[in-house]
Amino acid sequence: MREREKEGMDYGGKIGGSERGGPCGACKFLRRKCVKGCIFAPYFDSDQGTAHFAAVHKVFGASNASKLLMRIPAHKRLDAVVTLCYEALARARDPVYGCVGHLFALQQQVHLSIN
Repeated sequence: MREREKEGMDYGGKIGGSERGGPCGACKFLRRKCVKGCIFAPYFDSDQGTAHFAAVHKVFGASNASKLLMRIPAHKRLDAVVTLCYEALARARDPVYGCVGHLFALQQQVHLSIN
C-alpha cells in the first residue's frame, strides 16, 4: 500500500492518461479539446482525473499547474501531480491549514506515543 493511500488520499491507481481516446480529465473539466501534447493527459484520466484536476484548478489554477509541470523533468512529473492533488484535496478539507494541519496532527500523535 502506498504511503499516500494510508493517509486517506486514495487515488485508486487511476492517475494516468485516458485510454479511450477521449479528453483527459483536465481538458474535460476545462471544456476544451485535448490535443496530442497535452501536459495533463498522462496524469489526469477522464474519470477520477476530472475531480482531482478540479481541486488542483481551484487551489493553484490551470495555468500555474501547467507551468509548474513543464518546468519539472518528465520522470518526476507523476510525483509532482500526486503532490499537487494531495495538497489541493487537503486544502479543500481544511481551507486554513491544508496539508500542514495533517502534518501537525501526525506530529501530535508521535509526541503522544512517545510520552
